[in-house]
Amino acid sequence: MEDQAIKTAFDVYELVDGLKTELNKNGFTDLAAELDDAMHLGSSGLEILGAIRNIFVEHRADIVKLLGPRGESEVNSVVSFVDSSFGL
Repeated sequence: MEDQAIKTAFDVYELVDGLKTELNKNGFTDLAAELDDAMHLGSSGLEILGAIRNIFVEHRADIVKLLGPRGESEVNSVVSFVDSSFGL
């Protein structure tokens, strides 16, 4: 998802899948497991997206650091997409 705005839930899921791989490679296994749990949460896409959003907000610094130069915009894009999905 390099330098692209998040436009769909599938964009979020794709970013999360790549992020989980990087997290595991870099020793952030607990955070990777948290994201994996979120991806399997409930039956509602909004539940899943809400859980992912909360993880991105709670662990913003680690995610931004791991994603490098594009980290801040990726995190902001996910949070904005989920907020707009919830009508916030």
